[in-house]
Amino acid sequence: MLYCIHSMANSAFIWHSIIVGGGASGLFCASSYQAPKLLLEHNTRTGVKLCVSGGGKCNFSNKHLSSRDYLSGAKHFCHSALAAWRPEHFIHLLEEEHIAFDELENGQLFAQDARKIAAALHRRALQHNTDIRCRCEVVKAKQENGLFRLETSAGTFYTSHLIIATGGLSYPQLGATGFAFRTAQELGLRCTELRPALVGLRVPLEMRPLCRQLVGSSTAVQITVGKHTETGPLLFTHEGISGPAVLQISLYWQEGQSVQVNFLPEINAVDFLRQHKNSTAYFSKLFAPWLHTKIAKTLLADKDVRAADAKKEILLEATQRLQAFSFVPAATSGYTRSEVTAGGVDCSQFRPGTLECKTIPGLFYIGEALDVTGRLGGYNLHWAWASAAAAARALATR
Repeated sequence: MLYCIHSMANSAFIWHSIIVGGGASGLFCASSYQAPKLLLEHNTRTGVKLCVSGGGKCNFSNKHLSSRDYLSGAKHFCHSALAAWRPEHFIHLLEEEHIAFDELENGQLFAQDARKIAAALHRRALQHNTDIRCRCEVVKAKQENGLFRLETSAGTFYTSHLIIATGGLSYPQLGATGFAFRTAQELGLRCTELRPALVGLRVPLEMRPLCRQLVGSSTAVQITVGKHTETGPLLFTHEGISGPAVLQISLYWQEGQSVQVNFLPEINAVDFLRQHKNSTAYFSKLFAPWLHTKIAKTLLADKDVRAADAKKEILLEATQRLQAFSFVPAATSGYTRSEVTAGGVDCSQFRPGTLECKTIPGLFYIGEALDVTGRLGGYNLHWAWASAAAAARALATR
């Protein structure tokens, strides 16, 4: 476990920079430039969320990423940072640290043990002139006399450069708070609307019995919200639907929007049933090559009849249930189960090449706290590295 060291520095000392947040972006930023700096983390150790992400094998990047894989109110904001810090740069870091990783077919890059990445970044931060203090909660940050004053549970600290790296609201059980957004508003900065993203969807109450019949069942689907369509596995849960395809589409879902699911994305169900109109098999059995019979039977319910007995209206209703299953979610599964927080501090207030605030010199926001949200597949952790690297390059010259 990465317990932090403590020093007895005078609280009146003016630090070159203070980083608030010892997660992925904060640790990486601290490990990327040599100026004397203080890193404050309110958890008992650094890298808590990083260690458990991806089931302990964090999806740290994606070889195919581009700025098109990110959602932000400032459309091209993330391009500069991503262009300067590519997946191969982090791979090189892992190779230097002798940390094993795996590459999947879709370009996703996974560590074999996320704890080793967290430990390496912690160690490198110490080597780069960083005083790391855990169990230290920042109560308030404000600017006065050209410096930033931080009131914390361990005393008051002053700095010329303040880097906010506390992330979003996702996983409050791991220590996530609204510090980044509250501080932004206190400093006069705008925040966009916040919402859970890369998260499961809860179905209306009347649909819960259907989902409970299928809990744990998974199948490949095509799922659509508005003009956005995703393909991949869908998983039924006690309260609704989850799985990679659902998590991806949740990035675009807004309250009140309908979701349409195609459980047979590989075929035209109407044409297929017409070709088998004389079959004595039930619809659910005919679709068995593409959809598990239990899922088909549950979705079809009273429309699961023998093909030879089906009237045109029944055939159309059956295919509608399987290829255009539509409902309006009651809500998402919330921040406790969301991978990330969509929205954040408005990026238009920051310089894309350095992540420094345009109106408050010396203030930097990095990582998930900004209104930059990546797709599922390693994009959000890569944004943590890329944004941290951009800020570190700027800070190294001050």
